[in-house]
Amino acid sequence: MKDDKSVAMTDAPREGTRYRFSGHERILHRTPAHKGLPELMDWFGYRRAYIVCSRTLNTKTDVIRRLEAALGERCVGVTDAVGEHSPLPNVLAAAREAHTLDADVIVSVGGGSVMDMCKAMQLCITEQVFDRSSLLQLQMKLSADGTEVIAATRTSPRVRHIAIPTTLATSEWTPVSTPIDEETHLKARFLITDGAPHGIVYDPELLARTPLSLLLSTGIRGLDHAINTVCSTQPHPLASLLAEKAIQLYVENLPRLKDSTDLEAFSNCQLATWYTGMGQLSVPHGFSHWMVHIVGPYANIPHSDAACVLMLAQARWLEHHAAAQHGNVLRLLGRSGSFADVLDGLLAELGLPRSLQDLGLSAEQVESFIQPALAHPQVTRNNLRPITTAEDLRAILHLADRTYSSTSI
Repeated sequence: MKDDKSVAMTDAPREGTRYRFSGHERILHRTPAHKGLPELMDWFGYRRAYIVCSRTLNTKTDVIRRLEAALGERCVGVTDAVGEHSPLPNVLAAAREAHTLDADVIVSVGGGSVMDMCKAMQLCITEQVFDRSSLLQLQMKLSADGTEVIAATRTSPRVRHIAIPTTLATSEWTPVSTPIDEETHLKARFLITDGAPHGIVYDPELLARTPLSLLLSTGIRGLDHAINTVCSTQPHPLASLLAEKAIQLYVENLPRLKDSTDLEAFSNCQLATWYTGMGQLSVPHGFSHWMVHIVGPYANIPHSDAACVLMLAQARWLEHHAAAQHGNVLRLLGRSGSFADVLDGLLAELGLPRSLQDLGLSAEQVESFIQPALAHPQVTRNNLRPITTAEDLRAILHLADRTYSSTSI
């Protein structure tokens, strides 16, 4: 039986809560990509597809060749020049090529960097912007209270996007793109009106081709999104319900991905990204979601690897400040004790990073993150346990240190 405080914090809608639908029109689950993509092309009436994919898929598997064969003359171009964090020059080059080829849909086959690139390409083509300085003027803004992001333009895209995800971090569920600006080493931030994929094809067999370490770490990134939704400063009851189920699916199924023949586990993890994605846009997220945007580009570390460590640090930071939220999830998992300990055990079982040292970061590098994090518009906002000063940031990052022990705070 929940006490009144728990009910008030997690079940009852707060005054003024809003649910934001992400705008997808058709999602195919447990569907082979080479069958699902033509089906969606037919459904939406698209005739000229431009495929953006990872280089590994394009050069070391037959996945892209099968998609090209399935589309025939409806495939007008393919690029695998994406790169880690989708650098802006690659975005601009691909946008120019897709526009020149008169593509009427962009198809992403890959993970977050591939999908980020496609969403930013939509903005370039819609606004007819094909140079760095003009594109950066279209970055999103925050609302006055810091809880919502606002698109620089409300023009609907001239070209839409179909996603075939090969990872688990939920990028296919947002209209937000954060490619890296190589000149500043900072993430650009774009919100593309109606920029979330028009359709998604979830193919568990394709997911099973992703390198296991990458798949597991992106699953943790998805898990981090779900936890931030549950532990939001402004929770929404539907978003929390979906996120709690997603956390259960991630925790129970990620370890099973070590068996590449366990397609049920792969499918369940894709369901977890679905549940997470359906709720995460409706509530503000906290420290661990945003801090990867500092750690990743500054230290040249994949977002998902950084998310493993920062998710665990945040759980420790919130130990006595999110008791109701953590308690609800623990009951769903049939666990007791510390939620942070559950996450620590999961990371250990998966062989993923658990500390700043595991990421190869020095004390000097960690210190270099402090000022950019303070300057970031969202790292220090919307945290159940406030993070507002440099000392707060050092304190939570200490919880990601290998020398941390629960008796040290």
